[in-house]
Amino acid sequence: MEILRLLDELEDMADSGEKWYCRFPPFIGKTVIDAADLFDLIHQMRQSLPHEMTEASALARDRDRILEEAHEQRAKIIEAAREQAQLMTSNDELVKQAEQRRDQIIAEAEVEADHIRSEAEAWARSVVERLENYTDRIQATVQKTKKMLLAQQGGRETEDAGAPLEQ
Repeated sequence: MEILRLLDELEDMADSGEKWYCRFPPFIGKTVIDAADLFDLIHQMRQSLPHEMTEASALARDRDRILEEAHEQRAKIIEAAREQAQLMTSNDELVKQAEQRRDQIIAEAEVEADHIRSEAEAWARSVVERLENYTDRIQATVQKTKKMLLAQQGGRETEDAGAPLEQ
């Protein structure tokens, strides 16, 4: 998942801060960030993700359950139509009526099942779109935070250009 990769990259940037100072004169172009605060923020971001992912998983299960219920309801209606048709087979006229009724019930059941399936799929698409929008916002926030940190580091570069080198 892209968001987790970005969080890992941000965390790696913070972890490797000392290596940056070894390649350049101390503090030129670098920002000092309290590592505990940064790691706390990253931890909070990670903690917020599983809830949303769990919610998405639950929504997918709900969608699957609704579709399964629609299939079960359709099967029950069709079975009821068949049973009703079998009961009506005592003579030719009853058989004819039963077949007509069975066909009508089956047609109604198929229409109802298609309607339920269509609504369930529309609902599922809506949920996925909302989840996608939410994850896009999270990703944008991570990107913004990353750019802000990099911009802060770039701003310090000009301020610290005249700082004496430490031995």
